[in-house]
Amino acid sequence: MDSERIIEKKLGIESYDAIYEFDKLCFPVDYWKESDWKDLLEDDRATYYCLMDGSKIIGNIFTYNWTGSDEHDFLKIMNVAVHLDYRKMGLGQKLMNYAYKEYKESNLDRIAAETRASNVAMQRLFEKCGYFLRTVEEDCYSNPAEAGYKYVFKRAEKYFG
Repeated sequence: MDSERIIEKKLGIESYDAIYEFDKLCFPVDYWKESDWKDLLEDDRATYYCLMDGSKIIGNIFTYNWTGSDEHDFLKIMNVAVHLDYRKMGLGQKLMNYAYKEYKESNLDRIAAETRASNVAMQRLFEKCGYFLRTVEEDCYSNPAEAGYKYVFKRAEKYFG
């Protein structure tokens, strides 16, 4: 892989088909429903950042800005994925930088994220990027049923460059 060909890009509803196919590729059992993606991609508070190799999405991070609600005043990482052929190249951390940048620009107090109990790679990435495990929620996921590990970002500039 030629890292010079990888570009950073923000996509929206116009790229719905490619986004939906990438989600199904990365999460073959538990991908989001088409209507969920369409609704979120049309929402101004949602942002879909990706890394592309040519015209192919190879990684994404999807965030939602919950500013303005008493219960929700944070940035939520909704989805992070890296194409199987591009893993172990530091792209996950590069994607996490987008969430950090959005967080800093929005002046929110925190970033929240969650992952399946079985997704040890994502747990390691969260921890490497300065997140800490806040709670474990039993039966958080279905298809298959599984606990969810809920993380919160702790302010520390040293994790991002």
